[in-house]
Amino acid sequence: MGLFSKSETGQPCQACGNETTQQDPAVRTKDGDARIHKSHTTTPGNGFFGAKTKR
Repeated sequence: MGLFSKSETGQPCQACGNETTQQDPAVRTKDGDARIHKSHTTTPGNGFFGAKTKR
């Protein structure tokens, strides 16, 4: 069972405010427990690049 239920899709990202989607799902950071788009951890130049996640 995953960390998020299907109802998490469409919930806002706590980094940018845009809804999470199946194509860019929500993950939680290990240190801050923030719900963010997975793409924030893979895009160079943003504050979450390379962040460890719990997903």
